[in-house]
Amino acid sequence: MGILFVVALVLAWPTFGLSLVAWFVVAFLKGKSAAKASAQRHVKLAVIEPWFQERFAEFYMALDVPYSLDEEPDWETAHQCGRLIMNYLAHNPSEADIFYRGLLGWTRNDMGVGGLCDPAEAAECELLAEKGEIHFISYHAIKALMKNNSLPCFRTVDLAAVEQLLNEIPRQ
Repeated sequence: MGILFVVALVLAWPTFGLSLVAWFVVAFLKGKSAAKASAQRHVKLAVIEPWFQERFAEFYMALDVPYSLDEEPDWETAHQCGRLIMNYLAHNPSEADIFYRGLLGWTRNDMGVGGLCDPAEAAECELLAEKGEIHFISYHAIKALMKNNSLPCFRTVDLAAVEQLLNEIPRQ
């Protein structure tokens, strides 16, 4: 945007200031689209965050993530990892849909209409039965977060073992 402003200033004299007007219009429209994208991200988070009921650490611990060191994460680290997985879901709607379908699969009938299984509960149930959609999407999120970022909360995770587990989980 800064380079465009310099070009607009250079062209201001021969275009009688029209280039500056064009630059302000472009800057205004770009700012408006950025604000719209930010609002959409907040809407996605507002939809997904209630699923977790602030139980991010319990959810992450229930995933049975393999660690490269003999050190399991503490409660605060597990909370951060769970929140990062939730943020990943908020920014990847197709994977959030699969995760939601996995939650629906573990919803109890006594919850009534609109009741949704808690992700920590669903991950525990999947762990006891067979790892499914909840674990697959969560492991996929961990893999993507670790490969694209250097996040200290995932430092003890064994990425090779996570990738192997992704290949072993049956896809539906």
